Amino acid sequence: MIAFLMSAALAAASPAAAGTIQVVDTIKVGGSGGWDYATFDATTRKMYIAHGTAISAVDLDAKTATAALAVADGAHIALPLDGGKTIMITNGKANTVTLNDTASGAVLATIATDTGPDGAIIDPTTGHAFVMANHAGTIDVIDLQGKTVIGKIAVPGKPEGAAVDGNGRVFTHLEDKNELVIIDAKAMKIIATWDMKDCDSPSGLAYVGGAHDWILSACDGKIARVTDIKTGQEVAALPIGDGPDFALYDADRKIGYIPAGEGKLTAIDFSGATPVVIATIATQKGARTAALDPKTGDVLLPTADFGTPQPGMKRAPPLPDTFRVLVVGTK
Repeated sequence: MIAFLMSAALAAASPAAAGTIQVVDTIKVGGSGGWDYATFDATTRKMYIAHGTAISAVDLDAKTATAALAVADGAHIALPLDGGKTIMITNGKANTVTLNDTASGAVLATIATDTGPDGAIIDPTTGHAFVMANHAGTIDVIDLQGKTVIGKIAVPGKPEGAAVDGNGRVFTHLEDKNELVIIDAKAMKIIATWDMKDCDSPSGLAYVGGAHDWILSACDGKIARVTDIKTGQEVAALPIGDGPDFALYDADRKIGYIPAGEGKLTAIDFSGATPVVIATIATQKGARTAALDPKTGDVLLPTADFGTPQPGMKRAPPLPDTFRVLVVGTK
């Protein structure tokens, strides 16, 4: 490790660490079941949450929600398209991607994928969607205009989350191999694979650009890893909460965020030569994924109340009608 920087050492120097970043609002969503990724459409200012058998939509300005905008089957992510008129949903149980109208939730198209479509992202240089088929060990490339799979990229493991740099590179983790994969979006091929030896079961990732060319990775073991994309070398290893599943980067404010299921959100300052933790914000249990409102810099975290796990259950079940979004901002 090049650096392992503790947030406590920065508490006296950082206004954020002094408590100005905090939960400032809660928006009730409702519905039942578990959830996965959240996304935010800056045009319509709506948040979409993959909520098991449905996609939940949240209007940030009105502070209202539709618990089940669209039907899904093991939903993992809902990506807004076409200026917010459409969402693309990955259905992990059905092995499909659907394109849905955001006004009515109606299915506009269904596209078969390889098994276990999980995370997904749209590369702005090609306009194609890259879908992480976790169980198949492939990345399916979808032409959204033609509504068809135009390429399949084999990867030596299980891809999960995804990120892009806006200049033709797509990134994913192989969660079972502790590796970072870099893809040329236009050529639809792997251009580098980096081993992340101290990053166990990597999940969420975010591209950190500008003065840097880095990837921020959420790892098990309460660690976030920052990797130099060009060399694969570790830039920093930073302390985070337990049970992370996502990573965000606010390019305007040069702050990265990693939410953790134990109820902590870690804020990381990327404005200098070395990334440093500037705040650990108390959220709530289960708040392990998030979306960013780029206008305000607020971080939006889905969570719920939980019951008692039954024998054989891996985790406690969310209680019906307690699903909500925590809004973390500066106050």
